[in-house]
Amino acid sequence: MWRVRNSIRKLREDPEWHHYRKRESRDWVRAFGIPGYPFGTLRNHALHVFEGQVRGYRTTLFQLAGVRIGGRYVTDVHRYSVAVLTLPGNLPGTAVSVAGLVRGLHTEPFPPGAGSPVHLPAGRKPRMSKCSVDPAFADLVITERVVRMTAEAKMGWRLHGNHMIGWIKEMKPYERIIALAETMADILAEFPASAATWDTGHRRPA
Repeated sequence: MWRVRNSIRKLREDPEWHHYRKRESRDWVRAFGIPGYPFGTLRNHALHVFEGQVRGYRTTLFQLAGVRIGGRYVTDVHRYSVAVLTLPGNLPGTAVSVAGLVRGLHTEPFPPGAGSPVHLPAGRKPRMSKCSVDPAFADLVITERVVRMTAEAKMGWRLHGNHMIGWIKEMKPYERIIALAETMADILAEFPASAATWDTGHRRPA
């Protein structure tokens, strides 16, 4: 934890990340789509929120404690480090993740309409899953290289409206979360030009 605390202090001294809030409201978190990875179904606590820019994208970094109902009268808390990039326009809800990052959430990746997550070919390590409200869009952007980049970063990412949400397991120093945001920007750079003008009004279930 001391590495996380030190990284928070250092980032607060960085003029490029001068917008800082110790905690955000649950209403603020809802803007990123709940239910949906990596958020909990019961409560979500966004802590140590920074705003700045990464590769030209307005970027928000924070620590997430997502709470879901576990067994009888028990709740489970899942902790993630999260980066959110603000995109120029809306894209269809789509996600790719290392399966182990989301298995414990026991929740769907999106609101109703996305269908069930699809596990990518057997034998891949780490095991990966994907899901989209628009399978044609998913086929366009989820290339083998994009899957490999996601796997190598041990991350998950999800498109929600004009946001790309990325997450890694546990509370990490902010240098690591900035690196996550940079990987997300690299993944967006892999999307074909036609993805930016995709008609989000034309959707079919997975």
